[in-house]
Amino acid sequence: MEKERKRIHPRIKYAVLFLALFMVEVLIALFAGGAVRAYLGDVIVIPAVYFFLRAVLFPKDGIFSVYVLPFLCYFTGWVAEILQAFSFSKALGIDTTSPLGIALGGVYDPKDGLCYFVGLLLIGLFLAMETHWKDDRRWFYPVAVFLHWTWGYIQTFAGFVVFLWYIKCRHFYYKGVVRTIWPHGSAVSLGMFIFTPCEPEKDDDSEWAKRRRIYNEEVAIHEYGHTFQSLLLGPLYLLVIGLPSIIWASSKRLEKMRQKKNIPYSKLYCEKWASHWGEKVTKEKADWS
Repeated sequence: MEKERKRIHPRIKYAVLFLALFMVEVLIALFAGGAVRAYLGDVIVIPAVYFFLRAVLFPKDGIFSVYVLPFLCYFTGWVAEILQAFSFSKALGIDTTSPLGIALGGVYDPKDGLCYFVGLLLIGLFLAMETHWKDDRRWFYPVAVFLHWTWGYIQTFAGFVVFLWYIKCRHFYYKGVVRTIWPHGSAVSLGMFIFTPCEPEKDDDSEWAKRRRIYNEEVAIHEYGHTFQSLLLGPLYLLVIGLPSIIWASSKRLEKMRQKKNIPYSKLYCEKWASHWGEKVTKEKADWS
């Protein structure tokens, strides 16, 4: 109980971090030159925006604040860069040394995009250190979200649509992706969204329920492996992985063949690959049935 009292309120913590970074930004704008002025300010502006939004609007950890918000902050940097390209500050007569002018910046430089990306990495490092590098907080998660919504946009957007369709189901963040427990016996992975089978009732302590819960967790590891295939293949994912997987799972003819010849579902290259990668990354057992 004593430890709980000593914990800093999230709003205060994020506000202090924002103010510290903002002061650094001001000092850079007023006194720094060379590479420090050109690049360091653009690196720390992304974490600064993130901490500001966490302090004001999203102090609690959640799917949005941990996984989505860093990605949106990254693109906020690009919005500012576009405004710089059109000399937005000059057109409105904004002093570049004013707080608003510092936030908007003065000169367009496409290399700033790399700085924003480094800032995204810093957010990931902070989130990982904040929870002492727990499994659901890895430094590369914000970068993975960025890749899911760019390189893997097609399947991630499709997953987001399915996520919204089942918005009333149970959702939680799971090792850098969003996991949904949907009312089906099957499982699907679409970009950074995975959908795993329905769970037994909480008060069901039968052997069947215990086996089912274990099976569902193994399925989740398998589907998690598919998310890395999505990161690797990007727009080719649905063609190389999705289509063969759907045919393999839904074809009655192939299902009868598997049953007759005792062929496991994971025999197909993309399913075997997913289970292997899921186990490799998580160090947990995946479904190989």
